[in-house]
Amino acid sequence: MAHWSGNGSVIRGASGSLDIDDEGMGVPVYSAVLYAGLPGEILRRLKFNGEKYLASAAADLILRYSRYVPGPGETIVPVPAGRKRKRERGYNQAALIAGKLSTRTGADMCLPLARDDSPSQVGLSTSQRRKNVEGVFHLRRGRQVPGEGTIWLLDDVATTFSTIHSAAMVLLEGGAGKVLGLTLAYRRKTADSIIRTGLSRN
Repeated sequence: MAHWSGNGSVIRGASGSLDIDDEGMGVPVYSAVLYAGLPGEILRRLKFNGEKYLASAAADLILRYSRYVPGPGETIVPVPAGRKRKRERGYNQAALIAGKLSTRTGADMCLPLARDDSPSQVGLSTSQRRKNVEGVFHLRRGRQVPGEGTIWLLDDVATTFSTIHSAAMVLLEGGAGKVLGLTLAYRRKTADSIIRTGLSRN
C-alpha cells in the first residue's frame, strides 16, 4: 500500500517504482499491512502494554510484507514522540522498531527530529489532524539531516498521514535530498478502526 503524505490519497501504480514525484502531494508513504488482526494486536501491545520486545516482530513484519524497505547507504529516521507522551510510556515505539529494522537491513539510524507536545489526534477530522501537527516537529539542536541517500521516515501506524507529512517537510527543509515514509500498518479512516484509548497520536 502506498499513499501520498500530503492528502492521504492512494498512489496509483506504486508497485513498480520508488521514483514517484508529484509536486504538492508530499512524499510517498509505504505501509506493509492493514491495521487489523495480528499486526494490530502487536502494535496495541507494543504501544500501550509496555511489551517492547514486540518491536522485533513489528520490524520482521515490515521486512516480510513491505515491497520496499531501507538498505545499506540509506537512513531510517523514526517519527519522534512528544516529551509528555514519551515520559508517560517510557519509550518511543517508532524508535524501537527503527532500531530493529536498522540492525536487520544495514541502514543507518538517525535521530535529528524533536516533537513538541500537542493534543491527541483521537476523534479529530482529517483537516483537524493536519492542523494539530503543524509546526510540532523541528530539528534537534546541533543535529543535521543527512543530505545524501534516501531517508526513510518511520512510524508504527498511519491513518491520515498528517504526522508523517509534517515531519517529512521538516527533513526536506533541513536539507534532505529524498524522503520516503514507511509504516508497519495503515489504519483506514473508519469509526471502528481508531484506537479509542486516548493515547493514539498519528
